[in-house]
Amino acid sequence: MSDDPKELLIEKAVSAFRERNAWGRILPSPSWLDLSLEGRDAVFARQLESRLIERALDPNGLSTTARAVLKRLK
Repeated sequence: MSDDPKELLIEKAVSAFRERNAWGRILPSPSWLDLSLEGRDAVFARQLESRLIERALDPNGLSTTARAVLKRLK
């Protein structure tokens, strides 16, 4: 992990955790809002990589996002 403030924002924005408001609506990561366009592009690229790894490790080929969506649909 880096001590670079930009890298720390990117790592926070890449994480799967998202807060929800009182109505259950998912809120954007505060770190995402603090990033430049270049930083947001870096987040997007890392999230794509993360989803590939998650799908490769899951017995059903699902990402964490896909599992979370399916869980909410039940």
